[in-house]
Parts: sequence; structure tokens; C-alpha cells
Amino acid sequence: MREFPKPLQVYVVEDSAILRRVLVSAIEAAGGVLVGCSTDAESAIAELSTLRPDLVLIDIALKSGTGFDVLEALQKLDSRPTPIKVVLTNHAYDEYRQMSAQLGASAFFDKTTETSQVLALIGALAGEGRGAWHPASVANRPESEERR
Repeated sequence: MREFPKPLQVYVVEDSAILRRVLVSAIEAAGGVLVGCSTDAESAIAELSTLRPDLVLIDIALKSGTGFDVLEALQKLDSRPTPIKVVLTNHAYDEYRQMSAQLGASAFFDKTTETSQVLALIGALAGEGRGAWHPASVANRPESEERR
């Protein structure tokens, strides 16, 4: 049973034009819809205060501000249902992973080694809805498994 009555709506917070194109292609190929995109925290926060995406993909290092700023702002919004928040970054440090989780991220991926997993996640969510994916299946893996 599909939980989204509409196509998966995704917002992307990413300053790399190349990765934005890859993510948008994956979203569209999976049948999802890009509802917005930003390269900086301030714009993302402003847009996400009115949009209600199902999934927000967030980079840590942005043109201005950080993905942490975006995660913190999303925690403060009274958004129902709460979007799935996924961090995809080149800065895959344990402290950033922990901070992301504390700020409500469902999952944390290293761009250099785990981008394909994010693309698979987009496909799973777009195809089956939120119920098709559980954050614990990715977010709580031991680091040794994450780096394979």
C-alpha cells in the first residue's frame, strides 16, 4: 500500500551543480517530484517554512550557512508530517554524523562512497512510500559496515 497520495516530493539543499543534477535525475526517474532546490541555508530555510516535502536531502557544507542550520530550523517548524531528512556530505566525520542525528536526520551518507545508496533510497521511497524504508536500517549501522 502506497503511503504518499501523490508522487514523492523532494527538496534538495546542495551547492554542487553536478550532484544536484544527479539527484534531480534520480528523483524524476523514480517518479518523484522536485519541489525546490537551494544552494544555501537561508534560502532553504525560507522555502522549507512553507513547503511540505516528503524528503529533504541536505549537504553540510553550503555556499552560505550549513546543513546543520537547515536541520535545526526544520526541528523548529511545526510541520506535519515531518519530512524524512537525509544528510549527504563529503564531511562524513563521526561528530557530524552524531550532530545530524541529534538534529533529526534520519540518515547520514558519505558522498564519496555512499551516493548510490541515497539514489536507491529515493527510488524506494518514491516507489513504495515512507513505509518502504526505515531510518534504523541505515542510520545505525556500525561504521565498518558503512565504509564497505
